[in-house]
Amino acid sequence: MVMIKDKDGVERYSLSTEAYKFCMRIREKIQKEDQQVLGIVFGKVGCGKSVLAQHLGYAIDPTLDITKVCFTKEEFIDAVINSKHQVIVADEGISMFFSRASMTKEGRLMSEIMAQIRQKNLCVLICVPDVMSMDWLVLNATNFVLYVWESRKKIGKKLVTTKGNAALFPELPSDPYKTKIIRYLQAKKRSFHKKMRRPTEFCQFPGNPIGETYKPAWYPVGESAYKKKKEAILDKYKDPIKKVSLGNTDAKLLKQQYNIAMSDAPEKTKAQIAGVSPRTIRLWKKLPLKYPELFVKRGNLGDTEDIINNIGDAAQHDNSNIPKNK
Repeated sequence: MVMIKDKDGVERYSLSTEAYKFCMRIREKIQKEDQQVLGIVFGKVGCGKSVLAQHLGYAIDPTLDITKVCFTKEEFIDAVINSKHQVIVADEGISMFFSRASMTKEGRLMSEIMAQIRQKNLCVLICVPDVMSMDWLVLNATNFVLYVWESRKKIGKKLVTTKGNAALFPELPSDPYKTKIIRYLQAKKRSFHKKMRRPTEFCQFPGNPIGETYKPAWYPVGESAYKKKKEAILDKYKDPIKKVSLGNTDAKLLKQQYNIAMSDAPEKTKAQIAGVSPRTIRLWKKLPLKYPELFVKRGNLGDTEDIINNIGDAAQHDNSNIPKNK
């Protein structure tokens, strides 16, 4: 194990030897080899993705701060513009910007952003609940995926919850671990009940135990600053549709709500990210019926039919088929 110190020299958390070597290799790539690194950190909500991404990001780039943790498209673009040879963490709320539904509409913008990431030699860590909701442009450019899970293990005589356990799947010339796990997840999605052997990961990172007898998780960007920023973003989506009337409707907010509802993420995940109930997510899908003037250009009946036909349940994805432990 390797202990990681904060800016004052205080030991804050540990990384396995494999994880530390992995971080140092990424640092070499972005600082000395004129390369970009794109990684996807995925797992169920609450499994420790965000803290692990910050821990890895801080080990790679000790200058990581709250301005480099992004929850919205605007924050992400600003961070890319103002960074060079650094780490950016795209947290769970921004995952919909990288989804297939969003990328279809903003393909040109995303291509320009990817070009900036390459030019500025950045390491971008994207935290998402479901890796298969990502657009193929992002998946193809990704250097590695990291599956994160929560588990229970016996420490002494007590069962303890451990968050941030991770399995690493890098894309190596000698062995394309990333491609193998993506193809496995694709196949499982198509044939859910079919028995398949999960590809072996490159290595595993042990998580950290949580509970009253253990140290709380350390946030390199500051726990209070992180939670305050996250809550500020979620506040934008907390008003249910039933409280909105034509007299005080914010057209931009309604379109954001509709885009969230129609994204590829599971309904429960969308509800948790937006801070609303699944019922509200289902109501958001029907916004074009309630406010057609906001979504359809006048005289274009074809668009109206397309929107109505697209109203329905979002695709559900499940990564639970990946075992929590080898």
